[in-house]
Amino acid sequence: MTASAIDAFGRCVGEYLTGRPDYPEALLEDLPRAALVVDLGAGTGKFTRLAARTGAHVVAVEPQPAMAAHIASGASVDVVVATAEQIPLAGACADLVCCATAFHWFDYPTATAEIARILKPGAHLALIWNVRDDRVPWVAAIGALLDAHGKEAHRYRKDRWRAILDDCRFTYLAARDHPFAHRMPIDGIVDRVLSTSFIGALALDERETIRKEVLAIIGAYPELKQVREIQFPYVAKLYLLRRLS
Repeated sequence: MTASAIDAFGRCVGEYLTGRPDYPEALLEDLPRAALVVDLGAGTGKFTRLAARTGAHVVAVEPQPAMAAHIASGASVDVVVATAEQIPLAGACADLVCCATAFHWFDYPTATAEIARILKPGAHLALIWNVRDDRVPWVAAIGALLDAHGKEAHRYRKDRWRAILDDCRFTYLAARDHPFAHRMPIDGIVDRVLSTSFIGALALDERETIRKEVLAIIGAYPELKQVREIQFPYVAKLYLLRRLS
């Protein structure tokens, strides 16, 4: 992950906490049993909390200190401020590595070498993304706004990350989709947009312009007018792989 992206996320931690969804419990049915789970690019710990519910010991690895500060450490969770490109863990220690809405940010050659190094032979890699459900018109409008500002950014939708599905060090096992909705205040839509790294990297006046554009979208859709809360629709996408021996 680039230093500029790490800095950008540090500028929008508050918006990330309120505007980004947690991960649906249904994902737990898809994850292999594991004693040690490494959550790479853990952010503020939204997926870390879910992984800890499996009973596994979880190591949350997050490069942005301001985000890592929101991950609750404890008997079953360790928090490490580090990057996916330089993971401070012993080789062949992890039963499961999870990357939740993060893998597309990694430097592919370096990060995948590190992931392969820390995974036990035959252990699993789970790539997970919470993807906005653009079949809903107002969500598609939000997506179009983000697309207009994120043409050069690392993003799930650009598909560069899919190289892992053909990587000879791993076997691609399965994909699963879990639709869900994130209940949040109506102004959480603004936070969702402002929590995006390439928006966070902009100057304050540019961020204010985008905030007004989001408010205009909210005002243009009757189902968003004069409501206090909304259900923001997502699909949690999981891609499961196994590390070859």
